[in-house]
Amino acid sequence: MKAAVWHGYKDIRIEDVPEPEVKPGHVKIKVAWAGICGTDRHEYVGPNFIPTKRPHRLTGRTAPLIMGHEFSGIITEVGEGVTGWKVDDRVTANGTLSCGECPMCLAGRDNICYKLGFLGVSTDGAFAEYVIVNQKRLFKIPDNVGLKEAVLCEPLACGKHALDLMNLDIRDKTVVVSGDGIIGISAAIACLQAGAKNLIVSGIGTSKKEFIEGLGARYVNVAEEDLVDVVSDITESAMAHIAFECVGVEASLHNVIKATRPGAAVMIMGVFEKPPVFPMNDFQEGEKVLYTSQAHLYEIGDCLELMSQGKYPYIHKMITGVVDLENIVEGGFEEMNRHPNDHIKMLVRIAGDEID
Repeated sequence: MKAAVWHGYKDIRIEDVPEPEVKPGHVKIKVAWAGICGTDRHEYVGPNFIPTKRPHRLTGRTAPLIMGHEFSGIITEVGEGVTGWKVDDRVTANGTLSCGECPMCLAGRDNICYKLGFLGVSTDGAFAEYVIVNQKRLFKIPDNVGLKEAVLCEPLACGKHALDLMNLDIRDKTVVVSGDGIIGISAAIACLQAGAKNLIVSGIGTSKKEFIEGLGARYVNVAEEDLVDVVSDITESAMAHIAFECVGVEASLHNVIKATRPGAAVMIMGVFEKPPVFPMNDFQEGEKVLYTSQAHLYEIGDCLELMSQGKYPYIHKMITGVVDLENIVEGGFEEMNRHPNDHIKMLVRIAGDEID
């Protein structure tokens, strides 16, 4: 089968590799569509989480391996012991891997397993014609939801999980989201659906302004406006109740802290390549509360149901590029590097036109 195999820094090769064999408790899926996410892009240009020397603590794998963890497809084979799933079921999946035995797994928080891994980072993933997935990670795609659109339920689940994790009533609250990539947009969508009164989303440039304002948010181009000043004006200096950091850079972190009022909640979703300087005194003196979020648990299922109910009428506008597997490097990764602020979600067509 054809697959996009990661070998190292800016070294992804389209190779012919053996089809994977189904294992007990797992299913084999013919991949229709896959999404290139921020983690994949980080792996392409570094720093890298794909193990190159020391085998992964859970899977025992090292590079080279097949990338990709956002995907949809159709089950073609079920392994021994699989129940509730059959050939031809339309599915997507949670790409996290866990041991099932540590305290976090036993507490139902396997997204922060002591040996946490991910499809496409810790073992072979979905940038391939076929992928093997544990039955416990599967979600059935409703009949009225397309395989193409279903891929976006994975990033949407990240935003919903972060909001659910805070367990806050945000109705009539002012919320700031720093970052207009797919994760920032997922947080914004979750907050709007939960009833946020004023939602302010910041980013660089204007390519996503129309889309974000179409959701019902105020867009701030930080290349031209000061986010803190805008929040102050909108709230008459009261500042925001809640903020989401979805960029992973120090300036963004400082902005969301400055944009929030005393007693506010700040959720960190961005992945920082460099450890940031944290303004602890400002944070502590305001008795602000810091939250962090890692991937998701059950929320893909929630998002599939919302999609089935028509709650994401703008979903097609979130797909800003489609590339064939054979052209994933130049048309996908390099395109996203050339125009990092222009894309929301880049999809990879694998068998989408055949089975969608």
